[in-house]
Amino acid sequence: MKSVKARIESRNYPSLFQAWYGIDMPEYPQTTNEQRLQAAAKHDLLWEEPLSQLGENVDLTLGLVWDHDNHGLATNFTAESLSHALENRKRMLELNPNMVFLFEVRWRDAPMSFLPGNSDWWLRNEDDEIVKGWLGGWEPFFMLNYNNEEFQDNVARQCKIAIESGVYDGVMFDWSGNLEIIKKTRKAIGDSALIIVNIHDDIHDGMEFQPYINGSFMELNPIDNLSLPVEELVLNSKEDVNARTWDNIRDALVWFEDNLQEPRINCCEVWGNRNDLSRMRALTTLTLTHSDGYALYADPNPLKTPDHYHDWYSFWDADLGKPIAKRVKREDGATLREFDNGTVIYNHYGNDSVEVTFNETRIRVSDGSVGKTFSVGGRDGDIFMKK
Repeated sequence: MKSVKARIESRNYPSLFQAWYGIDMPEYPQTTNEQRLQAAAKHDLLWEEPLSQLGENVDLTLGLVWDHDNHGLATNFTAESLSHALENRKRMLELNPNMVFLFEVRWRDAPMSFLPGNSDWWLRNEDDEIVKGWLGGWEPFFMLNYNNEEFQDNVARQCKIAIESGVYDGVMFDWSGNLEIIKKTRKAIGDSALIIVNIHDDIHDGMEFQPYINGSFMELNPIDNLSLPVEELVLNSKEDVNARTWDNIRDALVWFEDNLQEPRINCCEVWGNRNDLSRMRALTTLTLTHSDGYALYADPNPLKTPDHYHDWYSFWDADLGKPIAKRVKREDGATLREFDNGTVIYNHYGNDSVEVTFNETRIRVSDGSVGKTFSVGGRDGDIFMKK
């Protein structure tokens, strides 16, 4: 079996990841376990968390479930789910030998079922009431007392259990992470297991966690004047949250790629309208040119459906092979990177359209056109395959 480092280094590009929830389109039915595994295996990395996903009535992909009614007190996984998860991992590695599997361990907030109501590990206000946390799920979440040293030790303990199960290669922390928990987790799981943290495009968090983490989950909603609206949000007068900028995303991705620990697994996600193909291409080609990371274009969190559902785009089926050079900044402001089987062009938001000319005939992946000269608009990108 390949080591996790070998799987990360062996994969071809584009490289996509699944954040909790997977492909959501009729072309990829997922009513059976085998269908779910085949859809998930189109990605090179995924993570899951049973309490949240099962609460949303969404099937897990690997399927490992804690063995205690209060997940926060669990000391192992159920025997049935462990056997099932190990078989699912084996099957997905048959379908995609370079997949990487992570497990989210709750540290910031959780549903009330996570701990007994009288636990000292809940965060309480001056009136001894448990403080509310995330309110966007199927039921209210409540804040955990993550400054409590015993609770920090418990999170690290559960991370170690997840790694020792043989199902997961590492752990994922949501909500920007916590330094003390990350440090204790690294000590508990050793240097070979992976840690990834949802730090968006916040370089200052990356600097704080740099000695301990292998990558960033960049959950992003860059605001620009080219994007198609997400109709349900417009109709319900909701605002997109997590507003970021394309400039900051680019700069943070480069910093994370240059500075976080190896093996490195930066995962860059942008939200948007599923039909906004130029936004999808911009995210994909930005990730391809500025990193060796993983990309995802997914639904905005404020939608009523479970977060991170997404289409699968034929653009992602291009077989670029592996990068053979670092990115090159062109004089016209676009960025170019060469791969075994083609060239990727990323044109940043705010740039004018650029003209790209090759010495030999190329196939443009976005529309299948063939030629030597092509135009790429601003906040867009494309892949040009060798014939």
